[in-house]
Amino acid sequence: MEPQPPNRTARASAVAAGSIVGAAATASRLGIANPLLVVAGVAGWLAWRRGELRGRPSARALVPPLVLFTAASLLSVVFSLDPLESLDKTPRLAVLLLVPLSAALIDRVWWPRLVAAVAVATTVLAAWGIVQYLQGANDLGHRIQGPLSHYMLFAGCVLLGSVVAIAELLLNPSRRVWLLLPPALLGPVALLLSYTRNAWVGLAAALLVLAAVWRRRLLLLYPVIALALWLVFPRSVLDRVVSIFDLRQSANYDRVCMAISGVQMIHDYPITGVGLDMVDRLYPLYRRDDAPRWTVPHLHNNVLQIAAERGLPALAAYLWLLGAFLTVSWRGLPLLSGRRRAAVAASLAAVLAISVAGLFEYNFWFANVQYTMLVLMGAGVGQVEGANA
Repeated sequence: MEPQPPNRTARASAVAAGSIVGAAATASRLGIANPLLVVAGVAGWLAWRRGELRGRPSARALVPPLVLFTAASLLSVVFSLDPLESLDKTPRLAVLLLVPLSAALIDRVWWPRLVAAVAVATTVLAAWGIVQYLQGANDLGHRIQGPLSHYMLFAGCVLLGSVVAIAELLLNPSRRVWLLLPPALLGPVALLLSYTRNAWVGLAAALLVLAAVWRRRLLLLYPVIALALWLVFPRSVLDRVVSIFDLRQSANYDRVCMAISGVQMIHDYPITGVGLDMVDRLYPLYRRDDAPRWTVPHLHNNVLQIAAERGLPALAAYLWLLGAFLTVSWRGLPLLSGRRRAAVAASLAAVLAISVAGLFEYNFWFANVQYTMLVLMGAGVGQVEGANA
């Protein structure tokens, strides 16, 4: 019998999957994550060329909105107020390929590795942030941000990892799941100490979904948990919680002003938007006279930012993408069990958490958060498709 040649296809597939896992876990350090994504893209292309991905999940329900979002973004570049500047942002659209690629590669073997890698990264980030808090980063002027450049990015990364860890703890029958206790405990503490309210709201939404999936009676314990947190955490954190509902608070009113200005931009440029990376340039022209800030980097809201920057077709694609993902994941849960069900629930809760947070902060197109979110989105849908194959 002639010796069989080495299975190069399998090696390409494994390299792609490992690189995706690595990029999702190191998204807080783009100097590491970006090269890993390049490797994942090349290896994934080789695996596809060799036919190894044939018959695997492809996130088919999510591909049409991804294509529409890409097309709308490119149209926005053509009609941008500064086409050359906007054109410079188009290579980032390739990151959307993470969704179908993750669906195909993050299977029942690679999902636990993804969870482990993200859990380690979240533990490190959370511990880093807590140490910063103890060293004096404990007020609104000095907030914990870990090794990242901004506290919002820190909160987004920790939010995704914490939700995945909590979901696996609740739903995964594995005996080793206790290893996820550090990120599941330290992550929420770091989020609370970060004073980042959008992440708090996102975490609350995720916990509600997980309770509904795991033990619906736990929903009755939420008031008790809220009271316990009220008694334990510092007064400054509690005051920050109360401020969520105060429109007179400066940051809240600033968001109201940004929303009004964003709606006006959308009214003036409904189809193509003002162009990629153009919102901050035009904001001074649309700024309300009583707005607290003269300039803003973005509109602090995924819906408004996407519509103002890329146009209403891009917004429709974004909402379609989220709706398709949530629908496929939620409908798939009753048909699944064991580790596969835990994986889908974790992906569902994490994407929902970051999307709810995105109603108060523009986080969809920030790489530190987006890489992990897209991988989880693809992996979750891939688990559902794999079970139905």
